[in-house]
Formats: sequence, structure tokens, C-alpha cells
Amino acid sequence: MSEEKGIGAYKPLLAVPILLLVLAAGLLSYNYSQTGEWFQRSIDLKGGTLLSIRTDSPHDLGLIEEGLSERFGQVVVRELRSFSGFGLSVQVESGVDVDEVRSSLESLGVDTSDTSVETIGPSLGESFWIQAQISLVVAFILMGIIVFVIFRTFVPSTAVILAAVFDIIVTLALMQVFSIELSLASFAALLMLIGYSIDTDILLTTRVIRTREDSVAARTRGAFKTGMTMTLTTLGVMAAIILTTTSPVLFAIASVLLLGLAIDIINTWLMNATIIRWYAERKGL
Repeated sequence: MSEEKGIGAYKPLLAVPILLLVLAAGLLSYNYSQTGEWFQRSIDLKGGTLLSIRTDSPHDLGLIEEGLSERFGQVVVRELRSFSGFGLSVQVESGVDVDEVRSSLESLGVDTSDTSVETIGPSLGESFWIQAQISLVVAFILMGIIVFVIFRTFVPSTAVILAAVFDIIVTLALMQVFSIELSLASFAALLMLIGYSIDTDILLTTRVIRTREDSVAARTRGAFKTGMTMTLTTLGVMAAIILTTTSPVLFAIASVLLLGLAIDIINTWLMNATIIRWYAERKGL
């Protein structure tokens, strides 16, 4: 982003986050056309029974899922691996007898002695889903109000909000690619992602617009160094959690934040930084 390249040289960088958004929207639309839902929801948000099993060795997921599906209908089997061991999560529909599922797993060679069971009724799951949507809308409304109060100008405030919106949409699409269901845990991670996104965006906007030291390009580079340090340290923590945990809850939170923060780097420093720098140069700040 050197000044020698001219004011408009960095503007094509906007194409990258826009392309990501278009691809994400296309993927979510395809998912809706195939399944009737924009993204996969876990039993937390639609109802069902989840068995979390700690195991000593990996298993053939395809064989287990096929064997269970023959008896219990729609079944989703996933494996968790970490330095501390292995784990299986088995999701079945509401009303299925848990003891029969465990018996079938034993016959397929899975030791179910260390198993936790979570059951949520369809009506309760739907209630959680409605509440989750409301909380997301409220979070964006409150975030938008605070941002506009802080900056009191349309372009910088809108850029901050757009970056957060792009982060959520693209992260939801990547969750479908990596088969990460939207659960209460992963939804909490999405709300956390809004906070992380706003942190770096406010840092960038404040540094570029409200300080007068050095040139706009130099201020942007300074904000980039600080912001990337913040993001990379958090990414390191999330990677460590993924590598060491067999807890489905911790794995979901860390995975979503890892994906979301990686996307936030693109949206903050290729989209928001471009908009803010253009605005500052246009206003002669």
C-alpha cells in the first residue's frame, strides 16, 4: 500500500472479499436448494439425541454410520482427534432408544463405557433457534449503534459493520465445507467473532482517521502490524485447542473462531482498510 503506487492502486483489493462473499452466498443458496436449510443445525437448535464417546483408537466412520442408519434412520457420525486421544459423536433423531444405539455401537466394535448423552426435544430445539436468531439481530443492532456513536460518520461506520457481516456470512459457508454444524457452541463462537472483528476494525479506523501523525498509508501499515499481532495470537490459541481437545463444545468454538478470524484478516485488511484509506485520502485527513 505504498503511496508511490498512487491513491487508486490498492482499490482492486476490494475484489477479493467481494468474491468470497459471492461464493459464500452461492454455497449457502445451494445448500438451501438441496436440504431446505441454509446451513446444518445440530440437535441444540433442531432437536435430537447426541452421544459423545471417548475412545482409545480411531474407527471406520463410514462403517459405523452405515450400520446405525440401517436401524435408526438418519444418523450423523463424526470423529474428534487430538493429542489427548480420540472421540466419536453420534447424532440420531428424537425418540430413538439410546440403549439400543449403544448396543449397536458395541456390536460395531466401539467401546461405549465412556459416553455422555444429550437429548433435546424438537420444540425446545426450535425455541433455542428462534432465540439464537434474535440474539444475533440484537447484537448487530447494538454494535451498529455503538459504532455510529463513536465515529459519527457514515462511511467509516458502515465499513466496520460490513466487515462484521462479511465475516459471519463467509464463516457460515466455510462451516458447511468443513461439516461444522451450527450449534449453541458454534453460535456463541459467531457472536464472539463479531467482537473480534469489531476490535480490529475500530483499531484500524481510529488509527487512520483520528490520528494525524505520518501519512495515511503509514498509519494503515501501523494499524496492520498491531491488528495482525492481535489476530495471530488468538489464532494460535484456537489452533492449540483444536489439537488438544476431544470436547465437542471446545472443538466447535475453536474451529469456528479459527475459520472466522482467518476470514476477518481478509475482510479487515483488504476491504475495510481499502475503504477507510480511500475515505481518509478523499477527506484530506
